[in-house]
Amino acid sequence: MKKKIITISLIAFFSIGLWVSVALSEIYVTTIQVPINFDDLPQNYSVGYSSINSVYLQVKGKGWEIAKLNLGGEYDFNLPVHRRPGKHVNNLSDFIESNTWLTSSFQVLEISPAQIEYEIEKVGSKRVPLIKNFKLDFKPGYGPASKIKISPETVVIYGPMNLLEKIDSVRTEYREFLNVSDDVKIDLPIAVLDGIAVSGKKCSIEFEVQKIVEKSFKELVVETRNVPKLKSLILYPSKINIVLRGGINKLGRLTNDSIKAYVDYWSALKEDSKTIVPALEIPPFTTVVNTQPKKLEYIIKQY
Repeated sequence: MKKKIITISLIAFFSIGLWVSVALSEIYVTTIQVPINFDDLPQNYSVGYSSINSVYLQVKGKGWEIAKLNLGGEYDFNLPVHRRPGKHVNNLSDFIESNTWLTSSFQVLEISPAQIEYEIEKVGSKRVPLIKNFKLDFKPGYGPASKIKISPETVVIYGPMNLLEKIDSVRTEYREFLNVSDDVKIDLPIAVLDGIAVSGKKCSIEFEVQKIVEKSFKELVVETRNVPKLKSLILYPSKINIVLRGGINKLGRLTNDSIKAYVDYWSALKEDSKTIVPALEIPPFTTVVNTQPKKLEYIIKQY
């Protein structure tokens, strides 16, 4: 029984193989889309404008050649510009002979569109900022504890001047960082722009992530600033308590000296209520949760 199954399987396999071989030897017609590749450019010149970036070819050929196309063969429709700058209008059928992969395997029945307009311009350069382009979502209870650092901060772009004039920045490729709870240090590709070359292909993104907690700072002395001579600004009370929220490691290193609380004389002079909210200078990536008291009474004395 087992031998019979093997024999039947071999016959079926041979039959399928024979059918495929016969089928692939037949002639077929198909339509493919291929990108246009400009060839033989003058030195320091590039394509500033092109009416199309790809072309549809209706081709006739043997089944096995058609199968290679459909299985992902990488082909371009090469268009040699013969080192001639300026504006051009050409019939694409004039360039079939320049594409040996077509002439050796297929008969081209139709090209769509039939014509192409393009311009060959001198290449310029320009330095522009590199901008991050990602979605950032933190795990509950976590948050950023440093500035997001992108390196390099700027890149040089090269291309036709009419394109460079329209570009004021380059972005990274889009990424999503979800449920983040650890420091991030990752390389990201730089987004590709049509007709433009960039001085680098990748950049690095780096920032700190910490568990977010709260910390109290008590008896913080409130300074008085910009008080003229022969005058004094007396605050009551002269000390406050504040609560900051931030990364656990960052807050753990902070002391009262890390925070500045003050009242400006000229700001107090504008107040009518004889109370004023003290200004606070706090470390980056921290936020004020609470201040007690929120307002201070004050007296201005003159000597």
